[in-house]
Amino acid sequence: MKKVSFKNGLQGKGFTAALVLSLAAVGVSTYAAYTSTIGTEEEKPGINDDNVFLYETEDVSADQTGIPKDTETPETTEETENAGIMFSNPKTMPVTGEIINPYSNGELVKSVTLDVWKTHDGADIAAEEGAAVASCMKGTVTEINNDPLWGICVVIDHGDGVTGHYYGLAETLNVKAGQTVSMGEIIGQVGNTAEIECKLDSHLHFGITKNGAWIDPVAFVNG
Repeated sequence: MKKVSFKNGLQGKGFTAALVLSLAAVGVSTYAAYTSTIGTEEEKPGINDDNVFLYETEDVSADQTGIPKDTETPETTEETENAGIMFSNPKTMPVTGEIINPYSNGELVKSVTLDVWKTHDGADIAAEEGAAVASCMKGTVTEINNDPLWGICVVIDHGDGVTGHYYGLAETLNVKAGQTVSMGEIIGQVGNTAEIECKLDSHLHFGITKNGAWIDPVAFVNG
């Protein structure tokens, strides 16, 4: 009878078992590596599967400081254009010409016409007879008279305690008492009616009082 040997069979079964164990070990290692990777990814928020950084956002409150806010451009108007410009009463000289006899600021000066020393409480501005005379500021005509020395006189209340005196005018006037005038509005013409200054060249005698006291009219207008 022939004997049957199991040597090769046992060796084949041993090889198969070793192969199965090796595959199982590889599977366990692969699964452990996969679960480890998944855990690592879950612990790193902000990175997705494509390795693209994700940034968390938060709502911006309109009350937060340092955040630019949309602003509307205001409509340009005459009022906004003049904002910040410091003037309340624009002024102008009543006539254009050389000052031939200035304000004396209380000092005595020689009067060419009277040949006496006296104060000169206004400014004499050279201008041809018939030249237009304007109001130096807006105001209200409070007085019109024909003074024996100063001739035809117009007095205007310019507000804020300021009163304008326009002396030696021609008899024909452009205003009447109680009339409101604007700065630069024509009130009359240069005349030759002021007997007290008749020896001077043709001019307008222009004076300003502030709260009843005479002040330099040229400095007031220019200043």
